[in-house]
Amino acid sequence: MTLPPTSGSSPPAELAPEIHIAGVLVHCRPAALARVERSVAALERAEPFQSSDDGKLVVVVESASSAGVVETIDAMRELPGVLDVSLVYQHAEPASSLEQEIDP
Repeated sequence: MTLPPTSGSSPPAELAPEIHIAGVLVHCRPAALARVERSVAALERAEPFQSSDDGKLVVVVESASSAGVVETIDAMRELPGVLDVSLVYQHAEPASSLEQEIDP
């Protein structure tokens, strides 16, 4: 039996919009680092954060779903010059939490 939602109630947690934030390490050939960094920056959900001369690039991925995070990781794996992509950290919470005030 399914009960109708009550007026003014929030949607169930499984239906509420979410935000997924992931930290990803991209390892590429050092000679390809600049090109890989530009290609990652062009991806919709990815933002290069830090890089090193030895071909390591830290990327922040933000998506509305874990599937979006996986799609972005898969897209980075396919970039020319990329040797490996590793998910280092992932956090998910209701998108509404981004609207809450943070106490100093």
